[in-house]
Amino acid sequence: MDSKTLDKILVPLDGSKNSLRGLKFALVIAKQTDSSIVGLNVSSFPALIKNSPILIHNAKQKSQEIIKQAKKISQKANIPFTGMSKISKNIGNTIVTLAKNYKIDMIIMGSRGPDPEIGLFLGSVANYVVNKSKIPVTIVK
Repeated sequence: MDSKTLDKILVPLDGSKNSLRGLKFALVIAKQTDSSIVGLNVSSFPALIKNSPILIHNAKQKSQEIIKQAKKISQKANIPFTGMSKISKNIGNTIVTLAKNYKIDMIIMGSRGPDPEIGLFLGSVANYVVNKSKIPVTIVK
């Protein structure tokens, strides 16, 4: 892939140190290629509690904080940033679908999210994205 084909980089953000490392690496790539960053936070809830207004409100608030922090970091690096928040049952599928729908050129993400026990070697979301994405995926440790 040459730099002329790299326009938009998707960075899934969950507030973990790994996702912030992914953002920082994406900023380096974006600066070199004149790309913009699309930051995405996806919240997921167990089926039994997904309709709780308090949980939904708290998740939206946390998501806004995560996106706000990422936007601030991107602005300091002078990289265009667009933030998005989604609620979904399948985080990995949401990332892959959004990448396709928004014509994303590359996904850069942390190797594990905030709950490392879920994915033993590679986070379960990262593993899903690597295996299902049709575009390049870079995993940052």
